[in-house]
Amino acid sequence: MDNGRISVRYARALFQLAQEQGCEEAVYSGLMRFAHNYLLAISQFNEVLANPIVAREEKVKLMEMSVGEPLHDTLKQFIAFVADQKRENKMFFIAMKYMEMYRAKHSILSTQVTTATELPEATYDHIKAFVKQTFDAEAEMDVRIDPSLIGGFILDIENNRMDASVAGQLNALKNRLKQQ
Repeated sequence: MDNGRISVRYARALFQLAQEQGCEEAVYSGLMRFAHNYLLAISQFNEVLANPIVAREEKVKLMEMSVGEPLHDTLKQFIAFVADQKRENKMFFIAMKYMEMYRAKHSILSTQVTTATELPEATYDHIKAFVKQTFDAEAEMDVRIDPSLIGGFILDIENNRMDASVAGQLNALKNRLKQQ
């Protein structure tokens, strides 16, 4: 069975359980922290979770620690279940699928804002309002600072990019001048 089918099945089961127990958001928050920490140390995670010599209990501890606090009981039990089924190396994919399901149900779009400098909170509120009006969804924002943009911002919403940066405008101008 391939990774995609496994992760979808496990994520769907967790999502249904979380809905029944009324803890969808707590599980979502925990899995967000897990995915973030996993990506920070991907090679170490893969090495430990895929290693058959590492004890089940150590793998469970690693996954629980990467979720951090608060660790909801449902998620704690699910992590133990995944370890019992020897699917620890699929946990990141399961987390990603769960988050995808949660966002779809709650009309949340993963949004990344890249700016040259920190923006005022009011500007982020305007971006959120734009996303709400344009896509009829809430924006879950990941803000990144990239001084090479010079000014302005780049807004990535799912598979859509809006480049309102000075660097982007300069590149567009440069490309137009090359074509002439």
